Amino acid sequence: MFVDVIIRNNAKFSDTLFTYEVDEEIIDKIKVGQILAVSFGISSKPIEAVSISLYEDYKNTIDISKIKKVNSIIEEEPIISEEYINLLFWMRDRYMCTYADCLSLFYPKGYRFETKKVVKLNYKSMFLDEYELKNSNINEEKVKECISFIKGNNNSIDYSILKESFSESFIKEMGKNKYISICWESKKSKNEKKLYLYSLSSEYDDIVDFCRNKKIRLGKKQDEVLKFLNLNDKVERSDLKELCSVGMSTINSLIEKGFIKVDESNYYRKNESNMITDSRKIILNDKQREIINIFDNNRNKSFNKPILLHGVTGSGKTEVYLELIEKMLDEGKDSIFLIPEIALTAQMISRVKNRFGSLVGAYNSSLSEGEKHDLFREVRDGNIKVLVGTRSALFMPFKNLGLVVVDEEHDSSYQSDKNPKFNTVDICRYINFKYNVSIILGSATPSVSDYFIAQKGEFLLCSLDDRANNMNLPHIEVVDMRKENNKGNFSELSERLIEEIRITLEKGEQVMLFINRRGYASFLSCKNCGYVEKCNNCDITLTYHKYGDKCRCHYCGYEKNMNNKLCPSCNVGMLETIGTGTEKIQEQIQNMFPTYSILRIDKDTTSRKGEMEKILNEFNCGKAQVLIGTQMLSKGHNFKNVTLVGIISADMMLNFPDYRAFETSFQIITQVAGRSGRGEKEGKVILQTYDTEHYAINTAVDYDYVGFYNREIDIRQKFRYEPFNNIFRIILSSNSNQKAKINAEKCFQTFKYLMQEMDSYDEKYLLGPSQCSINKINNKYRWHVIIKDSRLGMKQIKAMIKYVCITKYYEVFDEGVFVSIEQNPKTYI
Repeated sequence: MFVDVIIRNNAKFSDTLFTYEVDEEIIDKIKVGQILAVSFGISSKPIEAVSISLYEDYKNTIDISKIKKVNSIIEEEPIISEEYINLLFWMRDRYMCTYADCLSLFYPKGYRFETKKVVKLNYKSMFLDEYELKNSNINEEKVKECISFIKGNNNSIDYSILKESFSESFIKEMGKNKYISICWESKKSKNEKKLYLYSLSSEYDDIVDFCRNKKIRLGKKQDEVLKFLNLNDKVERSDLKELCSVGMSTINSLIEKGFIKVDESNYYRKNESNMITDSRKIILNDKQREIINIFDNNRNKSFNKPILLHGVTGSGKTEVYLELIEKMLDEGKDSIFLIPEIALTAQMISRVKNRFGSLVGAYNSSLSEGEKHDLFREVRDGNIKVLVGTRSALFMPFKNLGLVVVDEEHDSSYQSDKNPKFNTVDICRYINFKYNVSIILGSATPSVSDYFIAQKGEFLLCSLDDRANNMNLPHIEVVDMRKENNKGNFSELSERLIEEIRITLEKGEQVMLFINRRGYASFLSCKNCGYVEKCNNCDITLTYHKYGDKCRCHYCGYEKNMNNKLCPSCNVGMLETIGTGTEKIQEQIQNMFPTYSILRIDKDTTSRKGEMEKILNEFNCGKAQVLIGTQMLSKGHNFKNVTLVGIISADMMLNFPDYRAFETSFQIITQVAGRSGRGEKEGKVILQTYDTEHYAINTAVDYDYVGFYNREIDIRQKFRYEPFNNIFRIILSSNSNQKAKINAEKCFQTFKYLMQEMDSYDEKYLLGPSQCSINKINNKYRWHVIIKDSRLGMKQIKAMIKYVCITKYYEVFDEGVFVSIEQNPKTYI
């Protein structure tokens, strides 16, 4: 039997399927989806691989005698099903990445497979033939010294240690003369914990009496342990040691005598949430019931379409999701509930657990490696039937998946920024089409592309137009900051917003303030000479953080202490803060309202595990009256006492260098506004902007998604942006700007030549080469080429990109140039 495997190695030369022969010893144990150990490369070093297919007839042209055998099975339980293997192949083709890139999504955390090169003494070394040794070309004394050295290490030693005392050429000679064997040793480990429960053996009615009658002498500590277990059944190991003040030697002695038995079971580490949420089960209204009926009718068809649920903020989309998950559980099927931000995990997991209890698991990037490993096992073993998490939760090993919910489906967090650069909605469409898994995409502000697809009939479009509690959407009042400046107010906070904050706090209600920038100031600048503090590694200004008195780069993490504000360029002027961020707004609000508690939520305040949940819990419980934050605030949060939301700089996002900037602005304004008035009290929103005429602002003020969509889709069609075209972006990066530029030109000219050969070149659809909007990130200079698929079909363009950027990579590009391929990227930084 033969097996095709994916090697767990990111090198380009290993991006293919490799064939190995299955030894008879494991032929009955090998399965598709297992982790195997296989010899790889010239050195035959054992490496991890995953079995993809098994077959008996060998059809390749390679000489069968040259095929290596599988070393061993590392993990007998498959880590990836055949359905997910099909998904892996599809993702590799769609996102033009490697097998290893895709495999990493499905691979459980916590597995360790370590290999080391070792040198062992052969039989010949034990009984040296002095005559043969004298007449050989090898140094006699050195051979004896080497053998003695290895014997001193129990006849086996690490190759690296031996190399410190003897040259590589000498070690090879020793091997050729068969004095030693050079081989690889490997060991596996899993980040798993076991629970050990101790109890008295059932063979004896009364062990204490038995020992007394048989005159079996026990130590004082052993006697205490037996008496304790006689009163307490199944005691965990650490508890038994602590309560009886004994060591493992005492316990093991009793086990050897047969007086104690130990039961071993799996222990699953869990990241428990302390978030407080309402546990009442909500009775669905007529509109929500209508969505449930549409879902049922859709599932009864031979092919159920994905459902795009367009519901205004507070319309009760989450209750619809929970009702559908309950339907899946009643049918014995599993569900995945995807949320875009880690900030939402605690609140959402609490709501879902209130409904479904221990069947619910949570996945996000803050989990430890051990917690992720245990979650993988619990899903695989069927202990978890509902998983709430961010985008990577989609690749957990469910065996009977029935439903995937994608909440806030428009969010850019659903687009991966690492290989494979997948789009979560794309993956959902695939598993819906291939395996008939039901998909619900929900948002108050669906992405323009997905709404367009729904209009074409590829998605079922459903709407929830009113809030579930029958309250009105909060009124949005626009404040023109140009008029504020004309009145002499150059602060980031308008007089109107400050007044509304005061009124709201005096009524005992809560306030949320949104600004899409963290830190204290956008940058530091010298007014004398114009000097600006910039990152040493990136082409970007450093953000000033007053806490810690540091400037930080939000791209590479570079930090610079700012104890001395004297300008380093002119040595005359002082560096002054320009712009604003969450930290500065918090300081200003605290100074204005010193008797109230002000909290801030951004990456700076939530970097430590549990901090985000703590902040949200304090605000939810009313311990703080004002919450200031970035995009973390813009979606999903449900605080009943928030009646005022302030959007401090609504047009900050409009000028972002991305064709989706207007869409993003509309979405964020609508989402942030939706945090107000979610309880029984009327809500209000103050929106500050310098651009009161922009259609993204005006339609957001009126909650007019359809009006915005109609304006935006016309612009997209005119300029042939998504959804009318697929856009491919090839980024060339290098530690030399000149090299990156030259290779971007090579890339452009190669594509141009190929398109001209196919009579399909058009300068409107092949753009570049040009610098990325941030030319340098983490000491890598970046240029890009953009291709639209108007003249060529998607398959042709992908084949062309694979040929140029992957197959002919070493012929087209210089050494030290990294190529990154993106399809319909969410941002163009």
